[in-house]
Amino acid sequence: MAKTRKKRHKKLNLTKSKFRSPTSLSIFPERSPQLQDKEPNTLNAFTTKNISVGDKQQWNTVENNKLAYKRSARGAPIGSYPKIMYGPQVERLTKKNYKKLKKGAQLYYDRNSVVFRGPFTYQKTLRGPNLLLTANDIGYQHNIYKFVIPVNKLQTEILYMETGQKSNRPTMKKKDKKKTPKTRKTRKTRKTRKKRKKRSKN
Repeated sequence: MAKTRKKRHKKLNLTKSKFRSPTSLSIFPERSPQLQDKEPNTLNAFTTKNISVGDKQQWNTVENNKLAYKRSARGAPIGSYPKIMYGPQVERLTKKNYKKLKKGAQLYYDRNSVVFRGPFTYQKTLRGPNLLLTANDIGYQHNIYKFVIPVNKLQTEILYMETGQKSNRPTMKKKDKKKTPKTRKTRKTRKTRKKRKKRSKN
């Protein structure tokens, strides 16, 4: 009887070891398991791992105060100069110039990886002061995450803000401009003056 009990205990132990609960499961989203949806995340190299890497163009360096993408093509000979794609003008974000930020300003985060993460959109400055930013997931673009970075950490964390944005106001073309009644009056007065001069000469 004692032997049969031992065998049963061994079988139970084996089944317990086989059906252990996995430790790698997460309650967070699949692509960005370290991010919260509603609560803001601290902006650092870990939390920005799965953030988008460019809206239309990727950037990996800054040259002449402009965003740039510089990389040699695959199979290119050693010593060949890579083609450089330039973007908008930028300025590094610091303690001194962070007050220049306006709502909707675009920022890019250099986390010492292949390409910059972003664009991050500036929302507002919280108490601290802390900067509140938002960004999209690299896989699920509809997922928007909030990030907070203290102004004191701008010494170590490298963020670039766009400064060369064009104004979105539509410019009036010369053809689209309507003639005002004043201009019509001035033209009429000019014509009458010319007629008077002709009459005086005759």
